Amino acid sequence: MNGSIIKWALIGVAAILLISVVSGFIGFSNREIELSNSFFQKKDERTASYDKMYKVVAQKTQIAVKNDSSFRNMVNIIMEGRKDAQQVVFKWVQEQNPGATFDQVTKLYSELGQTIEAQREQFFQEEKMLQDINRVHEDLIRKYPGSFHNLFFKRKSFEYTPIKSSLTEQVMKTGKDDNIKLDL
Repeated sequence: MNGSIIKWALIGVAAILLISVVSGFIGFSNREIELSNSFFQKKDERTASYDKMYKVVAQKTQIAVKNDSSFRNMVNIIMEGRKDAQQVVFKWVQEQNPGATFDQVTKLYSELGQTIEAQREQFFQEEKMLQDINRVHEDLIRKYPGSFHNLFFKRKSFEYTPIKSSLTEQVMKTGKDDNIKLDL
């Protein structure tokens, strides 16, 4: 009887141990798949966000430039009208109520600046999200017990490259940031 109890106890412990190991592997695999799906979804989202940012800024710039051009044309018409002294009252009314005022043009450029800043901030937040998903994935496949599970699954690191300008790349390479000139 005692031998039978010990035998069933060992089988029970072995079964619990086997279930724990198998569930660890399944948990690792499922978590890695979730991170992979999130990473690739966010990468696609980053592409869409960049495309949106580019188009919004380009189109708002076109509107501001068109308005600026209209304002310039209006000023030229007003100045052209000053060449002769006829119909002074009519000219005065036109000068006091031009179709496009400097304040309106200034407002458009201000809105353009705010749009650029907002779009860049949104893009930056998405880039941070990708970085965080990449970090969590690296922790999963490189820290124990995930590193042990990964010996069997051979899951690879993501191919993550942050978006950066040539200037930023040069600064990171050299460790020097001595460009203080505003290029406007």
